[in-house]
Amino acid sequence: MALRATDRIWRTTAIVMCAAVPTSFYVLGDLTDAFPGVITVRTVEEGPASGPRAVAEDWERLSAEDLLSPAAPSAAPEGVTDLEERMAAGAALPVVDGGLAFSVVDADSGEVVAERQSGTALVPASTLKLLTAAAVLRQYSGDEVLTTRATVQDGVVTLVGGGDMTLSEAELRDLATQAAELASTQEIDEVSVAYDDSYLVGGHNAAWGNNGAADGWVTPTASLALDGGWLDGQQYGPKSLDPAGDAAERFAQLLSDAGIEVTGEVSEGAAPDAAPSVEIHSEPLEEIVRRTLLISDNTTSELLAHLVALSRGEETTPAGAAAAVEAEIRELAEELAVPAEALASLELHDGSGLSRQNRVPPALLSAVLAEVASGEVPSLEQILFDIPIAGLSGTLAERFDAEGTDEASGLVRGKTGYLGGAATLAGVAVLPDDRTVGYSIVVHGFDGADADAARAAVDQIAAEMVVR
Repeated sequence: MALRATDRIWRTTAIVMCAAVPTSFYVLGDLTDAFPGVITVRTVEEGPASGPRAVAEDWERLSAEDLLSPAAPSAAPEGVTDLEERMAAGAALPVVDGGLAFSVVDADSGEVVAERQSGTALVPASTLKLLTAAAVLRQYSGDEVLTTRATVQDGVVTLVGGGDMTLSEAELRDLATQAAELASTQEIDEVSVAYDDSYLVGGHNAAWGNNGAADGWVTPTASLALDGGWLDGQQYGPKSLDPAGDAAERFAQLLSDAGIEVTGEVSEGAAPDAAPSVEIHSEPLEEIVRRTLLISDNTTSELLAHLVALSRGEETTPAGAAAAVEAEIRELAEELAVPAEALASLELHDGSGLSRQNRVPPALLSAVLAEVASGEVPSLEQILFDIPIAGLSGTLAERFDAEGTDEASGLVRGKTGYLGGAATLAGVAVLPDDRTVGYSIVVHGFDGADADAARAAVDQIAAEMVVR
């Protein structure tokens, strides 16, 4: 849902204060719950905004070859910090067994605060959604809406997708009612129904492997879908394999409910040019980004990647969408002076993180997140508020509750990730010395049966950043 005007004002004020007076910003942001801190209202978010917990995309263990791209570990900086030592100690945990990489970057100076194998390209899992979010926010203002239309001409009602895969039953019914009224003004009481899915090429991404629609992880990208293509309303339940076609079938039924007789089969076809039409609109893109990051929605993340490709004038195929996000992030990384060796190992094959072939070095994610937290790039600042808060919201609502990590509850913001054998967390935090940092943590190479222990290890390592 859209933020209330007062919430927007407070959050914008907090960001401005961050740029001028970092300490004052943090206190103000903490008070307004725009940023994690000891004053954060510790109420777990409930309802649709939290969504189901992102549990995993695949429990199968990945081999070292699957998890890593050949890369030399980054050299330890001179004067290894105490934070670096404490975080690196997590490598000794049994489930980690040395499979640990991390990077922590100061948001103000851009300097590396702590690192371990930060230049090594690793499977990012769902932390990749942070890069997709950054890419789409660089291409769009966030105020844009996705428009779904229905044209009525010569006895044919054509449902025209405009990229909205979040259509609700009520919204589709509203469009059908409007279309029925438009048909009535044309003295038409019997129609056939077609749908136009040409706005995006979309489709199934072969790079998902076993983590695709068949196993309930994601709906193939389309120009429209009803309820994200979630057939039973569950995030990891069965998915529509033809989201546009299924939405059109339901639209035809709703037209009948609205009093218009529908004849024949629903077919696919281009909408006639300049035909009379009615329309409905999605929430602003910024709200779709927020939901994507909060509950780790694979379907909307892939949609956002396709919208990046559309904006850049590139192919809106799954491969084109991944390439567009990668190109956008490379441009951002170059602007941030991210080391060339980190960029050399970047490799994206989707927009959600479901592919085992994705490779992202922690140094890149932490640099991007530090920039997000710096206050220097207003277009990306909403990511600060969109990612879950430890122990309180989204996919972190039930994390950071164990002894040793519970003190970090409310103090760490992060996007979670899990893909058989890789547990990840990346986000922003404020160190005890009041420095704001961007960070990325990856635990890799463990057996899928140890997923819970691996996540707990990630939480323990992350807690070291904020617990005195």
